[in-house]
Amino acid sequence: MDPCVVYLAYKYIIKKRRKRRWSVHPINSARNLRGTYYTLHKELRRDNDKFFNYYRMSIASSDELCEKLKNTFNKDRELIQGFAFEAEEMLSMTLRYLGSGCTYTELHYSYRLGVTTASLLIPRVCVALWRTLQEECFPVPTEQRWRQIAQDFAERTNFPNCIGSIDGKHCRIIAPAHSGSLNYNYKNFFSIVLLAIADSNCCFIYIDVGSYGKESDSMVFRQCSLFRKLEEDT
Repeated sequence: MDPCVVYLAYKYIIKKRRKRRWSVHPINSARNLRGTYYTLHKELRRDNDKFFNYYRMSIASSDELCEKLKNTFNKDRELIQGFAFEAEEMLSMTLRYLGSGCTYTELHYSYRLGVTTASLLIPRVCVALWRTLQEECFPVPTEQRWRQIAQDFAERTNFPNCIGSIDGKHCRIIAPAHSGSLNYNYKNFFSIVLLAIADSNCCFIYIDVGSYGKESDSMVFRQCSLFRKLEEDT
């Protein structure tokens, strides 16, 4: 391509690019005064029912999780490098996002932080939560653990040789750009699939999340890591 054409195109893009009016938008600059964490969050902590309704988690569980999250952040500072937020505030935003299904734009207006900041922060906190809770909530089952699960099923349900109840759940999403019908399921909406295996106490022992909504439970199971390990007898 002619260098002159490339240069003119570049100049046109630069000219059209919107100039920033503020380094920090006035809405975001008032975060410490009017942001949800500094206003509503403090009030919600006075009422456990309201707190649970807003975050889908009790105050006690939230506090326990926050302490564990702080330990994870202290061990791996790269997770939150570039973010000047308290661990409790980051957890507050993440729980609200996960529990309500709100958008990053909604977090921008309620918590008063940039949309881009929210879109970078939430995934990092989710990674930290997984690292924090994986060993505690989803340890790799031993042979003894599998046998105990089978025994519990036999005693509770009179169903012998069962090591888990398996089912899939369609989690509704907004269709990603250019994804076509990959996420369109038989229920006529867009989704990703959460596949879960539970023991006789209805506690998850394995999960797989992220498969396309169009895929059946059996197809999702055949693609998951647990199926591969069963096939390899490992």
